[in-house]
Amino acid sequence: MTISKAIAEFLGRYQDLIIETGHVSDGSDRYGLFKSPGRDKKEHTDGSYEVTEHYQFLARQASLSDTERKENDEWLEQLTYWVDDYPLKYAYPVLDNGRRILDISVTGAPCPMEEGAKETLYEISLSIKYEREREEF
Repeated sequence: MTISKAIAEFLGRYQDLIIETGHVSDGSDRYGLFKSPGRDKKEHTDGSYEVTEHYQFLARQASLSDTERKENDEWLEQLTYWVDDYPLKYAYPVLDNGRRILDISVTGAPCPMEEGAKETLYEISLSIKYEREREEF
């Protein structure tokens, strides 16, 4: 499973969201996940290493009325708290190829990215930290 797919599966556990990786095209996709440039790597003496990667989660929400905009703010806030509290209650998705998720966190406050006549596209910055054990050669 790719890291993007693992994060999409993880976020999908919040209210059964269906998250596309790589696009939120014409509005038919409501939620998307995009990898940001940059990757941090920390080597361990046992040959394993930790990787931190950054992603952008986009959520397209109806925002015609003031009530909808307030509900969107509440939804985004609750999603942030859910991500924060998740590892205290549940295990992260299982990865393959000697990798294990250590942490998924919200690294930037949810904010509107693009506003249309009927919908607003919100962005949340995320990071994932995972450990990878190297295969023996």
